[in-house]
Amino acid sequence: MWQVKELLTSFGPLKAFNLVKDSATGLSKGYAFCEYLDPSITDQACAGLNGMQLGDKKLIVQRASVGAKNAQGGPNVLPVQLQIPGLNMAQVQGPGPTTEVLCLMNMVAPEELEDEEEYEEILDDVKEECSKYGYVKSIEIPRPIKGVEVPGVGKIFVEFNSIIDCQKAQQALTGRKFSNRVVVTSYFEPDRYHRREF
Repeated sequence: MWQVKELLTSFGPLKAFNLVKDSATGLSKGYAFCEYLDPSITDQACAGLNGMQLGDKKLIVQRASVGAKNAQGGPNVLPVQLQIPGLNMAQVQGPGPTTEVLCLMNMVAPEELEDEEEYEEILDDVKEECSKYGYVKSIEIPRPIKGVEVPGVGKIFVEFNSIIDCQKAQQALTGRKFSNRVVVTSYFEPDRYHRREF
């Protein structure tokens, strides 16, 4: 399941979803169009998702400009255009093969991790929430270091005792709200996690 589509459907059921692909390569061009069954959801979805951080990219979500010939249905029938600059299909292919390590994105901003108290609070919140789905073996939240590019900052990595627990958490947390942000998830390779290759 494509993560962005999951984000869109967290606001309501879609009538149509079209990922624009390059006809030569078959890869995503980095943008898509969608239309909601209930047109009144459109503005809500645009407001909730526009500017959202997805990994190291920022979503651009706006009403698509539709030609005058389609305008007689009134402003509410305009579909939503979604752009993810520089993002190719491989990066948003979905949660990937299931593992016991879950990567949570769009939950924390780097500046929130600088404060020790805030960091501990986020750590406790994540542990408490994830423990509802199974035994949490470890959690890693990479923190920013001044003057150093720390890989994985802005992401939260949670290691579960089993793949089944991790799957339960992935299904429950995707599209959930955390500090008014919509949570995005993907599975992460345990070997890379243990080597701290975030």
